[in-house]
Amino acid sequence: MDNITSLSTSDDFDRWAPSYDASVSEDGAFPFDGYDRVLTRIIELTAVQPGTSILELGVGTGNLTRSLADLGAVMWGLDFSEDMLALARQKVPTARLAQADLMAGIPAEFNRRFPVIVSSYVFHEFPEAGKRLLLQRLVQHHLEPTGRIIIGDIGFPDSAAWEQARTQAAERWDEEYYWLPDMAAQFATRSESGCCLRANLQLRLVFRFSPTTHRGL
Repeated sequence: MDNITSLSTSDDFDRWAPSYDASVSEDGAFPFDGYDRVLTRIIELTAVQPGTSILELGVGTGNLTRSLADLGAVMWGLDFSEDMLALARQKVPTARLAQADLMAGIPAEFNRRFPVIVSSYVFHEFPEAGKRLLLQRLVQHHLEPTGRIIIGDIGFPDSAAWEQARTQAAERWDEEYYWLPDMAAQFATRSESGCCLRANLQLRLVFRFSPTTHRGL
C-alpha cells in the first residue's frame, strides 16, 4: 500500500488493552456510546450461518469475534496490537488471529477470499485515502464475488454535529478521521481514481452518530 499511516501506534493500543473492555462499557461516554448497538447491528447484517468464514479487521479484545464465533462462524482476525490479540485469543481460542498493520498489508496466511468481512471502530483511524485503498485491496484480493463488507464505526451527520460532539467530549475527544455521510455514501461505488470498487459490491456502513443518534447506511 501507499505510505498512509494511522494517527495511533501499536504501543498506544497495547497500553489500552488492559482497560479496553471497561472503556467500551462506559454508558454514554464518547466515543463508545452505542457500542453494543453497533456490534449487534453488524452481527445482524452478517446473517451468519454455522461454518461461515469471516475476516474481521481490528479484532481488539475479541468482543465481536466472540459473538460471531458463538453463532458458528469460523473467525479470522487481524489487529495492530499484540496485547489486544492476547486478550482476544483468551476469549476465542478457536479463532485464527494475527498481528498486522492494515495500511502496510494483510499477512500472506490470510491470502484467501471470504464471504463476509467485518470491522468495528477501526476505519476512523485512517484518512479518506487510506479507507479507499484498504477497501480496494479487500475487494480485489480478499472478498468473494458475492461477498459483503460490513463496517461499524463513529460518524456524524454533518460538520455541526461533529463540532457539538467535540465540545461535549472535551478531554475525551481524539482528533481522528471520523466519517461524514457524503464521504460514506461514495465508498460503495467509487475508488480514489474514480473507478468502481465493484459494481455489485455489498458495502454496509453502520454508524454511531455521536452524540445522540444511531444510523445505518
